[in-house]
Amino acid sequence: MAHQISSNSVNVSKKNVKLTLLTLLVSSVCLSASALTEAKTVNEAPALTKEQLTKQQLNKPQLTQNKLTKEQVIEKLSLEHHFEGGYFRQTFKADHRDKVTTARGDRTTMTAIFYMLTDDNSIDHFHTKYSDGIEFYHMGDPITYHMIYPDGHYEKVVVGPDILNGQQLQLAVPGGTYKAAELSSGSYGLVSEAVAPGWEPEDMIDVSKEELLSKFPQHKIIIERLANKK
Repeated sequence: MAHQISSNSVNVSKKNVKLTLLTLLVSSVCLSASALTEAKTVNEAPALTKEQLTKQQLNKPQLTQNKLTKEQVIEKLSLEHHFEGGYFRQTFKADHRDKVTTARGDRTTMTAIFYMLTDDNSIDHFHTKYSDGIEFYHMGDPITYHMIYPDGHYEKVVVGPDILNGQQLQLAVPGGTYKAAELSSGSYGLVSEAVAPGWEPEDMIDVSKEELLSKFPQHKIIIERLANKK
């Protein structure tokens, strides 16, 4: 009798084990099926077009620069009024290198400045210099540059952060180009300018409205608006 009970217990245990294994197998199959369904749903999601991706990016909150005021920037960078208009400070002069010889005398190989236009000092009047210069955008609102080249052709370039819409982070201006700049909107725009050979005050060539009009009468409208009136 005892032996029969023991056998029955073993049979019951075996059945329980089989039931447990069957339950685990069914659960595993269900989980696998669920995972396949989710993967299929993801794979079947329609791909976003380039235009939709661009729209998504534009609708996302944009990371912005610290909202410094123009007064804070002028103070923190120790900027001073520039005689062309705007504010500046020289940040580098290559005094540690041998100078280069130019028609105007020896010059350092390079100089660099901070330069800023503001809403109340928004125009850098037409001028030119012998050296080549490169403008580098830093912060704030875009600055629009107007160039009249020695051969007479005109070019407008906006230096600013919006490279998706044609603005440039830097602008190279060959020596001898007549250049003006303006802040069309916003509180301020800050750039740097590197000049080679290095700039000296006597290298500045200030030009009057009358002189520019006599050289480039075809650009009368922009000259009358942005030339020095003296």
